[in-house]
Amino acid sequence: MKMIILAGGQKSTISGEPEGMPKPMLSIGGRPLLWHIMKHASLCGIKEFIVCGGYKIDSIKDYFLDFYIYQSDIQVDTGSNTVKILDKNTEEWNVTVVDTGIKTMPVERIKKVLDIAGKEFLISYGDCLSDISLERLQAAHKKEAKSITVAVAKPSGRKMPLHFMREEAKWKSSDKAWTSAGVFMAGKEAFTDECCKGDIEDMLSQSSTAVYRHEGFFSTIETLRDKAAAEEMWDKGIAPWMGIV
Repeated sequence: MKMIILAGGQKSTISGEPEGMPKPMLSIGGRPLLWHIMKHASLCGIKEFIVCGGYKIDSIKDYFLDFYIYQSDIQVDTGSNTVKILDKNTEEWNVTVVDTGIKTMPVERIKKVLDIAGKEFLISYGDCLSDISLERLQAAHKKEAKSITVAVAKPSGRKMPLHFMREEAKWKSSDKAWTSAGVFMAGKEAFTDECCKGDIEDMLSQSSTAVYRHEGFFSTIETLRDKAAAEEMWDKGIAPWMGIV
């Protein structure tokens, strides 16, 4: 199973970060937000990733090109220009980075990598953290037998309730309101329609959509306050997304 990560959108506007940095490369505890998303997925058994880049994609490519070095303790002989790995501390990931354009909408980014994504795949936005059980999401997708399953969580902060029709009920803005958690499970057929474009959430009014309700942790990293909260949890060793679920 592969996970597509949408990491090609706008630059970060969070103060204190290098100017023009892509949002997925924001530092949380000394590691990019992208790493945190992938680490959670790998704890759920996902080892193959397709990163849909765009804006300043070179910063993402450079990170993974030097990933082995960044993760390990090294000894450098400057005279012979050789590097010795002293303590291997890396990840067993297979990462494909694809330039899907700067202003490309999320659905179009996914369409650009369908040929390498497989018959079914997971999707994650590049600015969301959660402790969603990807195993349970996959099981729910299989049980519902729909073309796409969206993980939803209780809205917080500036996140707005998500409105869409299901066969049994319409979810409204109330104490039962939910919002997209930025994680999806989909079959390739969900993105083959010519009319399928824009944001993934725009597709959710279709009858081929299933819902997986997540009661646990979920946060988007959109503001300095969001980033500070995530870093505080990381520094205290209580980051929910690092739990094996």
